[in-house]
Amino acid sequence: MNDHELAGYLAQCAGDELLKLRTDENPRSTNPWYLRDQGDLISHKLLSDQLHKHRPHDHVLSEEGVDDISRVEADRVWIIDPLDGSQDYPYPESAEWAVHIALIESGNIKAGAVACPSLGRCHVTGSDTDIAPRKNVEPLIVSNRWNTYQASSIAQIIGAEITCCGSAGVKTSLVVSGDADVYIHGSGLYEWDACAPVAVARDVGLVAFQLDGSEFQFNKERPVVRGLVISRPEFAEAIREALIP
Repeated sequence: MNDHELAGYLAQCAGDELLKLRTDENPRSTNPWYLRDQGDLISHKLLSDQLHKHRPHDHVLSEEGVDDISRVEADRVWIIDPLDGSQDYPYPESAEWAVHIALIESGNIKAGAVACPSLGRCHVTGSDTDIAPRKNVEPLIVSNRWNTYQASSIAQIIGAEITCCGSAGVKTSLVVSGDADVYIHGSGLYEWDACAPVAVARDVGLVAFQLDGSEFQFNKERPVVRGLVISRPEFAEAIREALIP
């Protein structure tokens, strides 16, 4: 498998295991804390073990792993979030969780995948897929639940409505699939939250940048991101101008 195929395969495998865990008949599976913790651990171990098997010389930065800072000097680093949206994952009625996996090579995004198992979606780079047609008459912004200040400002400028949900991967999927036009995350993120979403968004022709308009730098010693904007091209410039003083 090439890197794109491996990213998609692993994201799909981890998503399948997470779906199985939610239907486990173990009595402890009714405990949300147990499901969340087990989901994080099972997905992390699957992804880490498979990456070690298929790409033994690559480094891994995972939300659930111990950070080996030597990765900063490595040429190839996989950045993974084994269970994005873990607070929503334990609840069967919620589809707002995802699996993120991305590869950074020589400082640039090489490949990535975002699986949204409860939605039946897996977005993978290298698949020659174009931006999906818009499904809404009016522009629609999807934002994180706890901070919609920037989203509200942009909504006024481009005449958009706002909807909110969890999981950066799910919100990215909504834009990639044409269900929303813009995703604005108005607070800081970790690289494992943003790297795979940026990878799959750019691969289909969407525009992605940090909240201050700057370019992303992944595999930093301190793996943080200054917010996130993912937009259809026709809205990107107006958003950038509005956000940057």
